[in-house]
Amino acid sequence: MSVRRSAVFIATTAVLLAACGSGGDSDSSAPAGSASVDGGVVAVGAAPAPGDGVGSIGDAIEVAAGAPAEADAAACAADRQTLELAVETYQALNGMAPADQAVLVTDQLLKEPSPRFDVADGVVVPSAGSPCT
Repeated sequence: MSVRRSAVFIATTAVLLAACGSGGDSDSSAPAGSASVDGGVVAVGAAPAPGDGVGSIGDAIEVAAGAPAEADAAACAADRQTLELAVETYQALNGMAPADQAVLVTDQLLKEPSPRFDVADGVVVPSAGSPCT
């Protein structure tokens, strides 16, 4: 960084830091542990302690345990939507339903077949052993 850019950066930073907290309209009637924001008094406090039910190890484990199920549900929804759109597009272009996913791949409406669903005569159904219902 050039000397001139460094000087501009330092000056700008100094001005911004000097302006912090200098709103000029402090509310002396506000109780301790509060601040005035846009004319209203809001509470200002410390972050919750670990055990307050926020950000605890138990919460992290619960989120991690539920993540695979949520990922499967999201993948199923995305695959179903993609296949249904490909089927509708094929029907609009050809006037008939596609026999299976292979036709959709051949006609370049799908990049690759979905392992979660099958297409049977234009109907999208979960494939055997799929987590999708």
